[in-house]
Amino acid sequence: MDVKHVDLHLLMIFDAVLSEGNVTRAADRIDISQSAVSKGLAQLREIFRDPLFLRNGRGVVPTHKAMEMATSVRQAILALHALASPSAPFAPHSARLHFNIAATDYVSFMLLPPLMQRLASVAPSVSVAIHPIEPLMPEELLLLGRVDLVLSPVPTAMYPVYRQELFRDDYVCLHRIGHPLDGRSIDAQHFASHRHVAMPRQNGARERVLQDAMQQHGVSRDVAAQVPHMLSIPPTLVCTDLIATITRRVATSFCGLYPLRMAPHPLPLGEFVVSQLWHERTNASPSQQWLRALLLEIGQAL
Repeated sequence: MDVKHVDLHLLMIFDAVLSEGNVTRAADRIDISQSAVSKGLAQLREIFRDPLFLRNGRGVVPTHKAMEMATSVRQAILALHALASPSAPFAPHSARLHFNIAATDYVSFMLLPPLMQRLASVAPSVSVAIHPIEPLMPEELLLLGRVDLVLSPVPTAMYPVYRQELFRDDYVCLHRIGHPLDGRSIDAQHFASHRHVAMPRQNGARERVLQDAMQQHGVSRDVAAQVPHMLSIPPTLVCTDLIATITRRVATSFCGLYPLRMAPHPLPLGEFVVSQLWHERTNASPSQQWLRALLLEIGQAL
């Protein structure tokens, strides 16, 4: 491998293709032509003597060699950017940056609206992309350099990943106004005697908590519908006698939009913490520090 032919331009092409999994989107991300991306990939393949990316449907997937290179390439890009402007202060209002954030559906629902509202006023040229966390683990997304931040109910983190609490939430039962349980204190038997709408991973692997609590109390539930996203839950509850276990903050929002009522959950599910996680390579970045501080401020204000 002749490293003298590797420059920042080629590294940015590699990083963009790895993050986007698509040559066209990679070109848009770094504002060059698709042909320039293809030419850059051809150079990289020759330099590293590996295909690096293989076609897969409408996109590309990285080879094992590309995965091995991912973290080092991202660190090199950050280091070169730091050398180019070592003392330049971060100015949000004039910055033209794009942040990649991985988040669950629930966390996006809670944080994206206030984040975009703040960005519109303090950093109008900054953009964000929200990426799904699955099928990779949050730590993997950061280690591979796929995203800048992960927002998730992850209880712990180990170096080189940092973790900071943003806000807390717990669970309630949600049903329509006029439901047979409306106005009654719901106990475990009432909970078990009605049919349910279930969303197994509504906030990141919390379904096991409900299953464990039901097992401890000797109850089970009859799931009439299982859904992958939150948006179908409230209109389904409105027109049926189904009930749902859902986070208190989301339930509060749904009750403001639909004729729904929430009630204390009869099972001891406890509260959970939503955190932001980031990698050591972005820990000292002024723009990343600013983004994390903004999200912390938003989370504490919820």
